[in-house]
Amino acid sequence: MVAMNWEQIFFIVIFVSSWIFAGYTVINNWKLARTGAPYEVKTTLSFKIKSVLTNVLFQKKLFKNPLRGIFHLFVFAGFFVYSLHTLSQFINGLSGGSAFYLPQYIAHFLGSWFYVIYENILDIFSFLVLSGLLFFFNRRYIFKAPELDRPSWQSIIILSMIALLMVSTLLETSAMTAIHGGSPAIIRTEIAFLFWSNLNFDQLVTIYRIGWWGHIVSVLLFLVIIPKSKHAHLIWAPVNFWFLPNTPRGKMADMDIENNPIWGANSIHEFTWKNHLDALSCIECGRCQLSCPASRTGKELSPKNIMTGLKHSLLDLMPQTVQKLKSGVEKDSLSESGEFKIIDKYIHTNSLWSCTSCYACVESCPVGNNQLEVILQARRSVVLNDGAMPSQLQLALTNMENQSNPWGISNEKREEWAQGLNVRTMRDFKEKGDTPEYLYWVGCAGAFDERNKKVARSLVSILNKSGVTFGILGTEESCTGDSARRAGNEYLFQSLAQTNIEKLNGYGVKKIVTACPHCFNTLKNEYPGFGGNYEVVHHSELIEQLLDNGKIDSRTDFKKKVTYHDSCYLGRYNQKYDAPRSSITRSGGELTEAAEHKQNGMCCGAGGAQMWMEEMGTERINLKRTNDLLKTGSEVISTACPFCLTMVSDGVKSVGSLETTPVLDIAEIVAGGN
Repeated sequence: MVAMNWEQIFFIVIFVSSWIFAGYTVINNWKLARTGAPYEVKTTLSFKIKSVLTNVLFQKKLFKNPLRGIFHLFVFAGFFVYSLHTLSQFINGLSGGSAFYLPQYIAHFLGSWFYVIYENILDIFSFLVLSGLLFFFNRRYIFKAPELDRPSWQSIIILSMIALLMVSTLLETSAMTAIHGGSPAIIRTEIAFLFWSNLNFDQLVTIYRIGWWGHIVSVLLFLVIIPKSKHAHLIWAPVNFWFLPNTPRGKMADMDIENNPIWGANSIHEFTWKNHLDALSCIECGRCQLSCPASRTGKELSPKNIMTGLKHSLLDLMPQTVQKLKSGVEKDSLSESGEFKIIDKYIHTNSLWSCTSCYACVESCPVGNNQLEVILQARRSVVLNDGAMPSQLQLALTNMENQSNPWGISNEKREEWAQGLNVRTMRDFKEKGDTPEYLYWVGCAGAFDERNKKVARSLVSILNKSGVTFGILGTEESCTGDSARRAGNEYLFQSLAQTNIEKLNGYGVKKIVTACPHCFNTLKNEYPGFGGNYEVVHHSELIEQLLDNGKIDSRTDFKKKVTYHDSCYLGRYNQKYDAPRSSITRSGGELTEAAEHKQNGMCCGAGGAQMWMEEMGTERINLKRTNDLLKTGSEVISTACPFCLTMVSDGVKSVGSLETTPVLDIAEIVAGGN
């Protein structure tokens, strides 16, 4: 039996200790996360694999910023390239030798070409990774990107460890090249010639051992530090994408109000295990914060702080929660005690009420987090359990409850906008034993808001000229409850939803058209959970179909320069970007895009029930967005959402440009020629 030398013993000790420490930390954090509320992920294996490959291996989300994406890819791919080399060093460290090299072993089966290519790629990636580290160092510490926290000792340690890994590997490989008198790898051969050509064998061996140990120490330190740092996303992000739900974007979790004693989430164990996984995955990169309209206009909300607050509360409070549960305390009792509440301890209430639910944070997150879900679950708890909300919102919700609309206007006036337009109600169709092709869901804005009544009339004009039969619910229509649900009042939402679904199902409605993206999203994605299953189209989609089928004439005389503002609930939520633009260009308009458009478009500021609240902060979201739209120099700003129409119109009016730059819905543009 061959005795082990001190280096082999030392290696085995630190190798085993590092893996035990890292493994314990990861398993413990996973157990803490899984203590959260149940969350069912119904996806296929193919969807899971595609999600991981697309978002982890191919870095899809990171390439939304190409420069940042390419440098991150250098660092990310470098770990894969290094894996064979590092695994070889581990095997040699455990065996006490230095003869085994995995790439050479593989080359015995694939051919010498594999060894030659791998060694050259290894050297190339050593420098590519170093260039990526330099880029990220400059971004954080020199240029000081505003979305990043400074100073960050975690980041400087991680950057240093990775740099040490690259440099130490170049040391060991170039020294070994000098010892053997050559290598098929060009870069290390040049390094050996430039720096080591005058050294003797013992000196070269010393440099090799320094490089070898530098490689090993950097990898094992990295292994120990990662699970305890924000860079744990290297572990948790692939898991997060594996459990990514295949549900409609932004769809809120349905809640059994009658039988579920926990309403929303405030205590740490009330958030779902998937929320906790999101928190563990957070890299704190600030991309969500940079895209958040509330954060960009001086509000207290930072989606990044929402996730870090949840993560810190998970690590701080969940161990105590687990102990309580093990001692026999029920989760319901923990909720009632309020002992482990995190709102106003780790997450500020004011930040919850600044969210516009625009989904930009989720869209931009590179590790697949859903910050919005955490915010909306917290709102549910604050509203349903504590009865706390902004006073203006309380008025709108009371109006919804009493008058079935947030304006508080008598529901008996819901049909007044349609006087003289040859619009029939579903009652009329049913009485005559007839069924229209579409139910036109007018929505509260189309029925009660004077500006949006013009949009409703324009759409009716288009539908009448197309020959499409349609009916309205009229006084039987109630608010869909979108604002109520996003405001946290799940009870009111479900009450409104059940009333509407009973009416729709009673009339046998199959197809619905609406000009409101909020109604569109609710009817299409939220109502199925309560028995309301319909084919729902947005008016921009139907208009495009009517133009394609020749049922309405394409207007070509609208010779104006137009900027289209994307509605969050039509765009990011439902991926409808092209149909509204098609209506504009086919009407003769010259489309000019704002700097931020489509999936990167900025919110108007009305979503998430913000339409009914007084905006906080130093700058108004709609003004910021309006100024961005006006910078295009367009003659017309177009929208396809009643909330956006209101907010952008107010913004244009406030800067004195409404006369010169009107704001029109796409239906108004198309109807001008029909």
